[in-house]
Amino acid sequence: MTAYPLNRTKISDSIYFSSVVDARYKTNRISINLFIPLQKETVSANALIPFVLRKGCADYPDFTQLNQKLYSLYGSYLDTDVRKSGDNQVIGLSITGIDNAYTLEGENIIKEMTDILFAILLRPCLPDGLFSEKELNLERQMLIDLIESEINEKRSYAIRRALETMCAGDPYGIDKYGTVEQVKSISQKELTEAYRSLIRSASIEILFVGCGNPEIALQETKKAFADMPHLPAAGITSQAFSGHGPVKEKTEKLQVSQSKLVMGFSTGVHAADPDINAMRLMTALYGGTPLSRLFQHVREKLSLCYYCAARFDRAKGILLVDSGVEKQNIQKAKEEILRQLAVIQDGAFTDQEFEQAVLSMVDNLKSVNDSLGGTEAWYLQQICYGTKVTPEEEAQNLRQITRDDVIAAAQKVRLDTIYVLTGEEE
Repeated sequence: MTAYPLNRTKISDSIYFSSVVDARYKTNRISINLFIPLQKETVSANALIPFVLRKGCADYPDFTQLNQKLYSLYGSYLDTDVRKSGDNQVIGLSITGIDNAYTLEGENIIKEMTDILFAILLRPCLPDGLFSEKELNLERQMLIDLIESEINEKRSYAIRRALETMCAGDPYGIDKYGTVEQVKSISQKELTEAYRSLIRSASIEILFVGCGNPEIALQETKKAFADMPHLPAAGITSQAFSGHGPVKEKTEKLQVSQSKLVMGFSTGVHAADPDINAMRLMTALYGGTPLSRLFQHVREKLSLCYYCAARFDRAKGILLVDSGVEKQNIQKAKEEILRQLAVIQDGAFTDQEFEQAVLSMVDNLKSVNDSLGGTEAWYLQQICYGTKVTPEEEAQNLRQITRDDVIAAAQKVRLDTIYVLTGEEE
């Protein structure tokens, strides 16, 4: 068995540096991931922070100077993002560039990239001690446009609204960007205070993935945080969703030509539970591939949906089925989606269907290491879940799952929420 490739170094109680070295790459990616508990009061300000940070820093005070510096580093690429992982909001900053071995004059690109990343995070441009009002106004409007544009993507909108209904009162029900009203109200002072609070109290995971020497980035990381006060963080944890009693039903009406049906299920299984892979395989068999029960029966044979797919959120143990349907087929689609779950619970699926689900998941695992981003995402998940499994080992584990394991997993699934987005009456 090959050694686990993730090397992990503790910088402080709430800050860690991890690295994965793979000689197949020619580039390196360094990322900073700040985990903070999802809270309505802070989610929008936190979401705005990376978009303002990317516009410049004390070392490179405007976007033009920062871009010129990146171009000088053989076109190194800077990126920022906001994600949701279980009960946590994740603020991400990353930089990608060629390895030192491929420079023309032996430049230390790894050191330069690391320094830029920490300059952006820890030495932002703060005229008069506050974020620039001009940049705040620009990025605030961009975030508002981003939130408002989601309603035009009805599938994503329906999934978000279903989760809000399903997880009302649970942090997971909070959107990663918050609301338009919250974003509009953020002032220079509030954003600056939110930034300082984030830096002091987040759980910070720094990852180096690539072919180069991570020791260079590690030493720069130690320097960057050497004198920075940091409060004890809440940690990267998520509570399993267990359901809240009777099935919740919500119907929303908008101007849509195609109705959306989203059904949320609790599973009682999440994160590093021993039965997690059986539940993931059950989801693939149920609706996770073009050969799944939902696709083949609900969509293809009965033509009840334009699409019908299942997804499983490992961090929360939530299974979602979302579909696009004609209004007159909503009830029939609900019934058939539940009937296909019952088929799996009763073990009335074929060995061929089971094997196809296994092969599909194993094939997906083979592509994890094809990109720096894929490798980083995989090992960041391992950190979050407290597991130490490579994609290859995960594939082996999946091959050990039996039909009975999948049936047992399916029998844990309980319908919790039905959300319908449909057209307004004429």
